Order: sequence, then C-alpha cells, then structure tokens
Amino acid sequence: MIEAPRPLDEEADALFTRLAVAAGLNPTDRWVGGYAAYEWAHLRHVLRAYGLAVADRDLLEFGCNVGGSLVVLAALGARATGIDVDPQMPPLALANCRRHGLEAKATVIEAGRALPFADASFDLIVANSVLEYVADDALAPTIAEFHRLLRQDGRLLICGTASRLSPKESHSGRWLVNYWPKAFDRFTGRPLQRGLSPLALAAAFDGRFLRVPDGDAAWRRARIAIHGRLTPAARLCGALGRITGLGPGWMSPTIEMVLRRL
Repeated sequence: MIEAPRPLDEEADALFTRLAVAAGLNPTDRWVGGYAAYEWAHLRHVLRAYGLAVADRDLLEFGCNVGGSLVVLAALGARATGIDVDPQMPPLALANCRRHGLEAKATVIEAGRALPFADASFDLIVANSVLEYVADDALAPTIAEFHRLLRQDGRLLICGTASRLSPKESHSGRWLVNYWPKAFDRFTGRPLQRGLSPLALAAAFDGRFLRVPDGDAAWRRARIAIHGRLTPAARLCGALGRITGLGPGWMSPTIEMVLRRL
C-alpha cells in the first residue's frame, strides 16, 4: 500500500516556505502547505473510483497551483507535469513535490497561447478546480488543446470545478452570485468569482470528448470513498442527473467527470 506523502526534505521545505511567503501565501494554510494532504484524501479516491491508473503514465495537470494534486500524482507513480499561468506557482509546486521527496515537472504558460507540448504527449489530463477561472472565450480553445495533447483514447479528469448551477459559489462561499449577470459587477467595483456553466462546458466538449460509460457509478463510488456514504446532497445530485440525463457530476456544486478523447 502506498503511504501518504509527507514532508521529508528540510531544504526543499524551507524553499517552499520562502516561495509561499514571497507569493503572499501562508505556508501553514490548509490550501497551501496542507493542500497535498487534502488532495491525498480526495483526489486519490476520485482517481481510483474512475479506474484511472496513473503509475508510469504521462500526466498533465492544468493549473497546478501550489502543487497539491501534483504531489499526489507523483506519489502514485505518474510522470507528472504541471502548468500554470501564474509565474509564482510552478516553482512553488516543484518545491512542494521535492519537500515530499518526489519529482515532477512544472512550467509557466501564457493565457490564450497554445500549450508548449507536442501532440499526443499525455495519457491523462487533470483539471482540478481550475476551469472556472478560464475566460469564457478561451474555454473551447482550451478544451481543443486538451484534445490535441491527449493520446488516442486518453482521458480528461475534471473535478472540483465550481458550477454556475449552484446557489452557493464553492470557492468564495457567496450565495446567489452564480445567478447574477456579470454586468452587476460594476456595483461591486471588481469582478466576482462565479462557477462554470455546465452547458458551456458541454459545448466545448462537442466533437472532441465523450463521457465514459461507467461515469455515473464512478461518481457515486468516489463520494462514498471520500465521505463514507452518499450524503443527502449527493443523492439530490444523483436524482437531478437522472432527470436531466446529464449525470450527477454535471449537476453537483462542483463539476466532476471523466471524459474519453475521441
């Protein structure tokens, strides 16, 4: 059994702390220094539930942030590469991996530009809590890039993605903001965080990806593995998924699904 990753390298741990502070982050925060532990308790179960074996596979994490997911992927034996538009994140993600005694790659990308990899470079792409930050007009080109980079029959895992269907925006915790037109932001003086519309996401997938046959059952397995049972909210998402025909992962407050490359 693979043990949970833990900080082992004191020098890399000190570097991670310095880089986090320089980026204006608290290195002891749950979503910074503790993010790898959180993802070990969540992403690992999602991968298993969907039958996504990552050992000895080439994986890309789109939006690596501080490297929480990258640590988990590397610990499970993946040849993991992370990318992020924030130039401070890839070095932080690499330091996070190294302080856990793990190796990965990470690089900065430019928003709106083609991703710096050859066609068919990866077996799996992970987009964890990131697609809601992609500009509306960049969503379809981003999904097209995923299609280009995946090998034949490769998989795309989308998880933790705040949905615009939810009455409560999952990152900010604001109620009803998902339902406000963006024109209302002029009254707040700044753009407010909103979730991603599942319909916009579905349109971006069209002709490029298909849902995997076992996806709905896998979503339920993941919820049970993480929470120990299906919560009332999960049961409601399941019911809505059956009614709409979209599946529970499309209807949940955080969008989650695995898609197969066409």
